[in-house]
Amino acid sequence: MMEFNGKIFQILIPWFLSHGLKIIAILSVAYFIKKIARNFIEKIIRKIIVSDHFLSKEAEKKREDTLIRIVSGAISVIIWLMAGLMIFQELGIAIGPLSAVAVAI
Repeated sequence: MMEFNGKIFQILIPWFLSHGLKIIAILSVAYFIKKIARNFIEKIIRKIIVSDHFLSKEAEKKREDTLIRIVSGAISVIIWLMAGLMIFQELGIAIGPLSAVAVAI
């Protein structure tokens, strides 16, 4: 049993150092890009939206918040899809066929 555990560590440690750290880096970068993108989108939308004199301040804020959630959600999906594809590639899964299926849909 002790010999089996030693072999597992001999296999897992090099894999983690080569692939595991890259996967953690991909997830970390995706998370920070998502946070930065959300802040950027919020600032842009708050500046771009033209005030409507017929709406109250509360209604305008709700409209801006809705747009921020929609755009941020779409960007978030794109970021996590790209991160997922990069992780699949790091795990040795061919992403070419997945991309072809996605384009065909």
